[in-house]
Amino acid sequence: MLDGDGYQTLVAGATYDFLAIVHGRMAVGDGGCLILRDETGPGAVVVWPPGTTILDDGRVGVHVPEVGAIVVGDRVEGGGGYFEAPLTEDEPPGHLPPMPGECGPAGAPLAVLQDVTRHNDG
Repeated sequence: MLDGDGYQTLVAGATYDFLAIVHGRMAVGDGGCLILRDETGPGAVVVWPPGTTILDDGRVGVHVPEVGAIVVGDRVEGGGGYFEAPLTEDEPPGHLPPMPGECGPAGAPLAVLQDVTRHNDG
């Protein structure tokens, strides 16, 4: 878990070979957690690739290695997968970090990104 100024996000501890295409526009969801939202649903809590850090320049977003800054409003896509959130610290499956309860209930959607492309088209 990474904590920014008024927001938080998850980072994976390892890379995986997930084959789904993950996409959406980055926003701040429940509990100040970063989510990807598309036109079809309420949004999924983002799990960023290893090495991702919080921006330290006052913007709400992250810095992804080899991609750069991704901020609220940017359109994001990449390889990864969609999963249901594990129970918080009590019972995370081995491939997902525990999700804080304030980000959503167990079973909430998670968007796990292993590679990322950013589109800052407003």
